[in-house]
Amino acid sequence: MSRILVVDDDEQLGRSIGRIVQREGHEYRTAENLHAAVENLAAYIPDLVIVELQPEWVSDLGPFRARLDQAAGRRTPLIFTIGRRELFRPIGALATPGDDWAGKPIDPAEFAVRVARSLQRCETNR
Repeated sequence: MSRILVVDDDEQLGRSIGRIVQREGHEYRTAENLHAAVENLAAYIPDLVIVELQPEWVSDLGPFRARLDQAAGRRTPLIFTIGRRELFRPIGALATPGDDWAGKPIDPAEFAVRVARSLQRCETNR
């Protein structure tokens, strides 16, 4: 069982994503933003972080990734969820510190595969 942190400013959507990963046998917690996620790192080191990409959060992603990886002692995969696809084109994935991304609405089966693949890559690189 992997530990997954879901960062989404919409509590209901965060729980919905959490239920998808929970059905796949993973434990999850939620945070409403990157700052809350950082505050919880001392108590909860995730194996994977799912972040709803908000335009106002983009400048905080690099520092967040650095603190996350430092707390975990390894590179932790990030999956971005995108509410408005026009804000984030596939080329944007190359410019962010994430490992994968999924547009909303999220297809649960596809998302479960993305989570599993990100976790497998992380295990392979340890």
